[in-house]
Amino acid sequence: MAELHNHTENADKFQSALGDDAYIYQHHEQKTGKEQMAGLHGKDRWEFFKEYYAKMVLAVTVIAAVCIYFVYNYVTTNEYALNILAVNAYSDGNEEFEEEYLNDFLERNGIDTTKYEASVNRSITVDANSSDSLSVTSVQTIYTLFAAQEVDLFFADNDYFLSMAAMDYVNNLEDYLTEEEIAALDEDLLVYVTVNEDEDEEPMEGSNAGKTILAGIRLSQDEGWLGEMDWYPEGIDVIVGISGSVKHEELALSLLREILAYEE
Repeated sequence: MAELHNHTENADKFQSALGDDAYIYQHHEQKTGKEQMAGLHGKDRWEFFKEYYAKMVLAVTVIAAVCIYFVYNYVTTNEYALNILAVNAYSDGNEEFEEEYLNDFLERNGIDTTKYEASVNRSITVDANSSDSLSVTSVQTIYTLFAAQEVDLFFADNDYFLSMAAMDYVNNLEDYLTEEEIAALDEDLLVYVTVNEDEDEEPMEGSNAGKTILAGIRLSQDEGWLGEMDWYPEGIDVIVGISGSVKHEELALSLLREILAYEE
């Protein structure tokens, strides 16, 4: 009790020393930021704005910009009606002809090109006989594209195409082309591959494991469709086939037939 009495006595002395009208005993009305800024002028007003509002305005501006970006891309980016993967191709090619031709192709097949477009991926290079980190990463990217059904028509140099076909990554073209269409092609252009078979596992339904299939068609580089596109350097043997995970099957077959028409 003595201790409590001492604290009370000290508090009374402190209050009497300040006086009853001291600032700390006055009631202060809490003002909003807007009210506080209204009472300032010139430089003080600007400094107050920067301290209390600038960060908020910046945050809102950034959020709005991000939202506008995603909305713009959602509205302006077309969906893909056809996905083409060309491995070990040039990085550029004849882009003007490519864009015009593929847009015309889609329109001829009844596709609205204001909403859909053809995707051409020519950015991946890989050495089928190399195990360096770059090649491994490229191979993993290719596998991912096939698994995600983002490859309809598949172009590659001879070695890499054969390696993918042997692993059952392309369909049998005999299931797509008629006997007459196949017979019209030079035999040297027909690429047959025996698909690898795992002796320890039963083949999955629809698998070509253990079968010899017409995996692809060898294309001329000097003239014809591939020559117009100019995707590959001279001297590279290029083969085209339909992906085993083809998503846009009818368009893939339609384009393959147009490509073959150039070869006849």
